Amino acid sequence: MSTRSLILLAVAIVLPFVVALVMQSGQTTAEEHSGLFERIVPTCYIPGQEPAAADFTLVDQFNRTVTLSELWSRPVLITFTYSWCPDVCPTMHLVLNRTLPMIRGYIGAVLDVSLDPERDTPRRLYAYSTGNRYNWTFLTGDPKTLERVWSAYGVYRYVEQRPTGPYIVHSVDWIVVKDGKILGRVRGLPSPETLAKYLIDIAERRCGYSAPTPTSQPTTATPPAISTTLIMITAVGAAVVAALAKRR
Repeated sequence: MSTRSLILLAVAIVLPFVVALVMQSGQTTAEEHSGLFERIVPTCYIPGQEPAAADFTLVDQFNRTVTLSELWSRPVLITFTYSWCPDVCPTMHLVLNRTLPMIRGYIGAVLDVSLDPERDTPRRLYAYSTGNRYNWTFLTGDPKTLERVWSAYGVYRYVEQRPTGPYIVHSVDWIVVKDGKILGRVRGLPSPETLAKYLIDIAERRCGYSAPTPTSQPTTATPPAISTTLIMITAVGAAVVAALAKRR
């Protein structure tokens, strides 16, 4: 193999790791603030001791009005994300998308409440949900209404101003409500299988645990853009080297 081919091969091997480091560098702040990768804390309230669930009315990605109390005759899963999120939320959505088939029959509606009312319009949420083929309800509303919802459900939210625009640091919450009560919640980002187990236990009132799970980082914690980029760059590099080898 020529010197030029060897150089290109080295670039093809090293470049993916450089890209990964650059892409991961912007995630440190969110992980430090929210601690979502440090531990996973499930809470299942004992029947008769559940906190009250705050009712709310918001607008979905189809510009339709959605009222929580009209849905909670069955267990409702509520989570909080935003469509402009570059790292944590896309991972949450991938986990949720894989979890849904496992909780079907136990959970009725799934409500994804926006943390970014200024940018998450119904049209934006429609484009985001259909573009990613996410088959659950995305909700938005005016800032004051959403602030009351975040507060009522104990959601941590902090806005950092960055050159690329607002970056919202937030807790990762999966909350199950039914008949005006909070049955339980999972804080953190477990695997789809673990999340499904906790949500089913909560919905079925199989309480009896409150301790966090082991603190190992879940395999789904790396945002999907990193793995996709690595695959693409490695493939291109390998193709270039192969083409040069054939020309010799």
